[in-house]
Amino acid sequence: REQGLIDVPASVSVVGGEMASEAALVDAQDMVQYTPNVKFNSNNSNPVLSIRGFGTPPLARNIEPSVGVVINDVYYGRATFTNDGAFDMERVEVLRGPQGTLFGKNTVSGVLNFTTRAPDTELRGYLNVAAGSLDEKRIEGGLSFPVLSDNVGARLSFRKRERETGNYNTTLDKDLKQEDESFRLRLAWEASDWLALGLDYFQTDSELNGYGLQYQKATPRAAEVYREADPRFEDDVYDGKSSISVDEFNERHSESLTLNATAFFENVGPIPTLEVALIANTAKIRSPFLLDSDFSPVQFSQLGTDGPEGFDQKSLELRFTGDLAAPFGWGNGIDFATGLFAYQSDAAATQLSVIYYDGLDEVLRAGQGGLPAASAPVLVPTLIAADRAASGNPNQDKAITRNISALENTSQSVFAQFTWYLSDRMDLTLGARYGEEDKEGFTGSQSDSQVVAKQIGGQQDFFESYTAKEYDLSPKLAFSWEIWDDVRLFAVASKGTKGGGVSGPLISPIDTTYTKETAVSKEIGIKSFLLNKTLQLNLTAYHVDYEDLQVQAFNGVQFTTVNAAEATGKGFELDFQWLPDWQALTIAGSLGVSDTAYDSYPCAPGTATQTTADNPPQCGTEIPRQDLSGREVPFAPKVSASLYPSLKFPISDQWGMLVGLDILHQGEHYLDIDLDEETFQEATTKVNLRLGLKQLDGGWSVVFNAKNLTGEQSRTIFLDSPRNAGNYVALAEHDEPTYTIDVRYAFGEN
Repeated sequence: REQGLIDVPASVSVVGGEMASEAALVDAQDMVQYTPNVKFNSNNSNPVLSIRGFGTPPLARNIEPSVGVVINDVYYGRATFTNDGAFDMERVEVLRGPQGTLFGKNTVSGVLNFTTRAPDTELRGYLNVAAGSLDEKRIEGGLSFPVLSDNVGARLSFRKRERETGNYNTTLDKDLKQEDESFRLRLAWEASDWLALGLDYFQTDSELNGYGLQYQKATPRAAEVYREADPRFEDDVYDGKSSISVDEFNERHSESLTLNATAFFENVGPIPTLEVALIANTAKIRSPFLLDSDFSPVQFSQLGTDGPEGFDQKSLELRFTGDLAAPFGWGNGIDFATGLFAYQSDAAATQLSVIYYDGLDEVLRAGQGGLPAASAPVLVPTLIAADRAASGNPNQDKAITRNISALENTSQSVFAQFTWYLSDRMDLTLGARYGEEDKEGFTGSQSDSQVVAKQIGGQQDFFESYTAKEYDLSPKLAFSWEIWDDVRLFAVASKGTKGGGVSGPLISPIDTTYTKETAVSKEIGIKSFLLNKTLQLNLTAYHVDYEDLQVQAFNGVQFTTVNAAEATGKGFELDFQWLPDWQALTIAGSLGVSDTAYDSYPCAPGTATQTTADNPPQCGTEIPRQDLSGREVPFAPKVSASLYPSLKFPISDQWGMLVGLDILHQGEHYLDIDLDEETFQEATTKVNLRLGLKQLDGGWSVVFNAKNLTGEQSRTIFLDSPRNAGNYVALAEHDEPTYTIDVRYAFGEN
């Protein structure tokens, strides 16, 4: 149900479609910068999405999301769907904290809830054309129109974008680029006074022609060898130059089809008004990729999909919302939302890991495996000869390993939430969701190499199957009290759960499975309209406890998902919007402070330079371990803040001017689970500026946007170089100011 934000007993921020278009916010990463305690780093296949310091790690496979993605009332089971909702958008709501009661499992940290522009039987729409630095070209449009009759409305929207990433591959002599095309069709049919039907379809195709991972630090030994292959190799992570020998790519294709029906009834027994909604969805993602897994100009190893990595989901929700009379005549009645939800998903990936014999000498001299450089001329022929003898193929020139993983998930749940209006100023909300989930899967690795893949790549042949049955009870209790006119206090206690599964694809049977995690959150807050309703101010304090927190760990050769025992997050978030006496001026901003820490994580992965000799006694000697109990969680900035004043004023009878300034701050944080000091990201404060001319009747507009005028430097992904301690690579954001000009024409739009 639609509610004013002041009436919602939860920490919620909203970014509207008008702001998104004016500020050229073209993806979720741009949008959430304006909301406190939220971090999102776009990535074509594995984005990093966290709220209040907890979220889905980068490069994770077969892992349920921590932050749910909902687009037009449909839950999507992978964070990669996020940007499918970020065009022709009405608004995106950021709900912080566990949202398991209404949104279901795997919303343990929160929800991004996208609402795109609805169909209409009136002819209205817009066309936006943009160009800018990094050779950016973008065209976007939306059109609403009647279909056959005044009872059927349609909305057709699209976006096409291409730009350079700002990274140049010196080894292959190519500029890295990204392209994406998105299309959406929404239909709405008012079939009768009591029945409405709808259809939503979207698809997106996107491609990167290289990841742009750069060496942040190379040992002198490695740098010397790499410069033999590419004299321009260096380890400045922010100079926009990578040295990668593989012609990498990362593609993504997504589709979604939703059918919905809503029926309206009156006086159904004790229910004066009842709305029944049925929502059926099917969606999929296909994402083939090829990665240079040694990240260097040496032709040594690569990792790619054998066919596209796939994810398919189907969901069906039957929901009842309505009103009830006050029980025993106490209060002003009850609102309720209850229903049934069924969900099925299949995730599967087969990856090929290839090691080329021709690169063995170079990588051993560069330090692979920690062997002396002088051993390479003797050891390499021995390894190759042994590998060929074991395979029976005297002409074998590479070691090929096939890594597979799959997970099938079937779940059903029932949910109910009741809000009892105890008085005109006080209400109580009680809700719960109970679900059952059956999971089946497997993970394994098989190589045609008995020597090189195992001795150099750390591979082991194995196959493990996985079955699990999980139960989930997610309760919620909230209390809201308007203590003065337009000043409302609230308190919320809620629980969320995130499912377990199999790691993978893996090359060795270490940490193959993980169990579910749970979070219990307590919040208190205030929502208010002050200064004669010219200032909207919201403040929330929270404390959340995680059990069996899922994290991504790098064990020297591969990434796995493990449970990190216990963690705690606490802090607060504030956001405001002020309309001062000068009506042309609007001042808005936010502040988030987050303190996250592992309460207990005694056997965390060690850094790349640690050895098993340093392991805590209870952690064995299989791989390096360390005790991170009491240390902070990665990807969790301690402070996030924004301040974005804007001016809108007329300059003639037909035209107005727009001036906006955005100051966006992200605090310091770590970029890897092992908290290696090399992963430490300094705080950044980015400044954006926009200037525009807009017709007062909403027709033409021209807006100039300049972003990151301060040239701040930040990284989004950090990796240790596999089996070559002391070498690190990272993915850095483009650190030079960028510019775009958007020309837009709209008609009939609000």
